[in-house]
Amino acid sequence: MPIPLHIHSHFSLLGATPAIEALARRAAADGLSHLALTDTGVLYGAVRFARACEAAGVQPIVGMTLPLAPPPDFPDADRLSPGLLVLLASGPAGYRSLSHLSSRIQRHPDREMRMTRGATLDDLAAHRAGVIAIYGGRRSWLERLWRLGRHRLAARRLARLAGIFDENGYLALEWHRDEDSPVLDGMSELAGRFGVPTVAVHPVYIMEPDHRPRLRLLAAIDHNCPLEDVPAGALPDDGEEDIALHWLSPDELGRRYASWPDALARSDAIATRCQPALPDGRPIWPSLKAIFP
Repeated sequence: MPIPLHIHSHFSLLGATPAIEALARRAAADGLSHLALTDTGVLYGAVRFARACEAAGVQPIVGMTLPLAPPPDFPDADRLSPGLLVLLASGPAGYRSLSHLSSRIQRHPDREMRMTRGATLDDLAAHRAGVIAIYGGRRSWLERLWRLGRHRLAARRLARLAGIFDENGYLALEWHRDEDSPVLDGMSELAGRFGVPTVAVHPVYIMEPDHRPRLRLLAAIDHNCPLEDVPAGALPDDGEEDIALHWLSPDELGRRYASWPDALARSDAIATRCQPALPDGRPIWPSLKAIFP
């Protein structure tokens, strides 16, 4: 059964709406064994998510969506919005790596600028231990470059990412409409050239389709502007209303990715690689008892 690996909660501040408990309940209702939480640039909801999943009988996967800087050799790279990269912790070492990457953004006085600029590939290389990376998808630099016809630059980008993550890297396939099919076929061919497995990934920012206007409201608050003046790039669908941002059932995912069955099945294989990652705090208690008998 396909496992959701790119899920945002309201801890993606002013960027998504689902409550963590609602996500866990929906995963259990759909019969899912695992569920990932990948809020943008933060791990604030990780503990609450783990508890909600435990209560629902679902195994949590701690992750993060990391804004990634444009390729330096891309024209006007310094004026472009960052791409997105999904990172999952395969265990405690992965959680530490994600914490380092998040802290590089969140603890900096110019946090908003760092979020806008995005992390670099050098940042990823320095904090990759225990991390499973899913590169690709509609808002990634790989797919952006491919859609622009910059296939050689996309290939160089994939080669660099594959060099960082090796067997822990996957290329995301994200389908929304018929015209996406040739893109997914092209990305699959590119992945095959570099020996990178593909995985079907559907980003979730809302629970239901009729929640979509809330995303524009949140973006208006974030940009301090009227609803009609929200920049398209501030929305997770880039202003394209035929892009689905809501939770999809396993049956719906199966229909969307029927032409890429291996990519669809691979989400379950990735999920089983992700073991409990959060620190449990046990090592600290003996030392405290020694100090305060």
